[in-house]
Amino acid sequence: MTTRESLLDFFDDRIRSAAPFLVYDDGYRAETRSYADVRSGAERFAARLAAAGCRPDDKVVLWGENRPEWIAAFWGCLLVRAVVVPLDVRTSADLMARVAARVRARIVVVGDEAPAVGAAPGTVHWRLADVLAPGGADAAPPRAAPAGGDLAEIIFTSGATADPKGVEITHANLLANIVPVEREVQKYAKYGRPFYPLRFLNLLPLSHLFGQAMATFVPPMLGGVTVFMRGYNPAEIVRQIRTRRVSVLVCVPRILEVLRDELLRVAPETAEATAGGRKRHVAVRWWRHRRTHRLFGMKFWAFVVGGAPLDPELQDFWSRLGFLVVQGYGLTETAPMVTVNHPFRTRRGSVGTPIGGVEVAIADDGEILVRGGNVTRGYYDAPDATAEAFRDGWLHTGDIGALDASGHLTVRGRKKEMIVTPDGLNVFPEDVERALGEVAGVREAAVVGASRDGREHVHAVLVLEAGTYPDAVVRDANLRLEEHQRIRGRSEWPEAALPRTEGTGKLRRRELARWVAGGRPAAGADRAAGDRLGAVVAEFAHGRTVTDATTLDELGLGSLERIELMVALERAFDRTLDEEAFAEIRTVADLRALVANGGGPGTAGGVAAADAPAAGATAAGAAAAGGPGAGAATAGATAAGAA
Repeated sequence: MTTRESLLDFFDDRIRSAAPFLVYDDGYRAETRSYADVRSGAERFAARLAAAGCRPDDKVVLWGENRPEWIAAFWGCLLVRAVVVPLDVRTSADLMARVAARVRARIVVVGDEAPAVGAAPGTVHWRLADVLAPGGADAAPPRAAPAGGDLAEIIFTSGATADPKGVEITHANLLANIVPVEREVQKYAKYGRPFYPLRFLNLLPLSHLFGQAMATFVPPMLGGVTVFMRGYNPAEIVRQIRTRRVSVLVCVPRILEVLRDELLRVAPETAEATAGGRKRHVAVRWWRHRRTHRLFGMKFWAFVVGGAPLDPELQDFWSRLGFLVVQGYGLTETAPMVTVNHPFRTRRGSVGTPIGGVEVAIADDGEILVRGGNVTRGYYDAPDATAEAFRDGWLHTGDIGALDASGHLTVRGRKKEMIVTPDGLNVFPEDVERALGEVAGVREAAVVGASRDGREHVHAVLVLEAGTYPDAVVRDANLRLEEHQRIRGRSEWPEAALPRTEGTGKLRRRELARWVAGGRPAAGADRAAGDRLGAVVAEFAHGRTVTDATTLDELGLGSLERIELMVALERAFDRTLDEEAFAEIRTVADLRALVANGGGPGTAGGVAAADAPAAGATAAGAAAAGGPGAGAATAGATAAGAA
């Protein structure tokens, strides 16, 4: 492996062959792009940027869905030494505009699935879908090689609404993660060649470093293929894995839950087969559960998970079926990897050992401290926030953990009050409280993380003026919030004021969280006798009243929760709901009409057996995303191995 001074050295070495690299299935058709296609597209995009006056250190916002054009645009920006500012496609137009203004972006590249928005003064909007279109210059203009300390990206934490905070990531930061993984992969590459190409189905957004690593950097190390798809329908995920002969699924732990429920639905005997008992050799497990492996396709063998906490019981479920579940620990600030479990030497409950060049220590109060070449130099245009995060040369993660004698890290919780949703996105309570404070009739509001089925959700504790309806307050506040920040549950505090500390007057959020966990939230939804649909929807209402006029936006359901609701309705009514028709649903009344109609146009197939003769396994790697305070909730993984 040659010495790498910048990411462009990786680009020149790895992104050039005629082999397939990226597959994008939008639900109607699939397109495949080779490494050479992406390279030439990146060079054309770089030439277009240069012609538009883009210069080194200018900022380019990438605001769109996962697709090959995103990867080409990313490399095109780096070729002209522009700084990439990636935003999740679910980011609102308002927040996108404020981020673009904050970094003084020259160009905003907009995906087809992003909200419609007009160009802000001083910016130009280009369509993401046009990045790989033929035409334009054949090659980028002469380029000056960036230095390792040059900025490559600014990643804005997903929870920030009032004052977005951007993490500065340099070429050297990313290389500090890439190089150790490359070296590990090369140790095992020869064993995996009979099973190439490895295919990765990546369900993580490219706006996060975890998703980027598992699409942009790790597959090219193995000559692999990255597959992107739309939606999170479990049956469609399984179909993609089987028909595209995917080896590794990259996702948040929530997807493992959804897939487990789907598997138990179509193969209920799996529940008994995975219940306790001695864990046998992986080959024995694979053979005993070969029907399940046929459902997914015989080439599929591993999950790489990150972005949210991984329940050990969920890991055990898939492990007992003979699948590998790989996780680690990391932060956006660490670009993103800190520790990793080796795929074939995983330790239950641990997030692994530090990668090469990274040091981990535990402070006197139990906080996890990190330093190394992968650690960011700070936050964009935010010296106070940078000074708070870095002390004595260490990044203070805000997570509580412990190191054992062998160097394995265990994450025990978060020191900070940030909430990490089941989708792996960060929510800062102050942002949600600010939105609640703008609603008429709210005297005081506090926001805490409330657990349901082992998953954390945003819960509001309210003190209201007389005659103010709490459901109306939540509905109005949710209209002001990003999708992942929306309030899922609410309680009314029984006293005239919320509990606060003496002197500083800070909210006692831990006390409030204990009160909510004690079972004192508002009464559950009213359910008409025999109303099956109302009963199903109420399970997702988190104690709020549900009527036919209630909208799904009012319930604050995230993308994956909507899929879970759809699956729950399919089970309750024993029918298949069309995913596109379901996506158009706005109210509970619309749900009733869809179910009464038999599920809408088209059919969504369930898991079905298929012939997939190939088998094998080899190395895989991943990296975590999130922000300080994400703890095990911002988990990722990397490693290499061979079967």
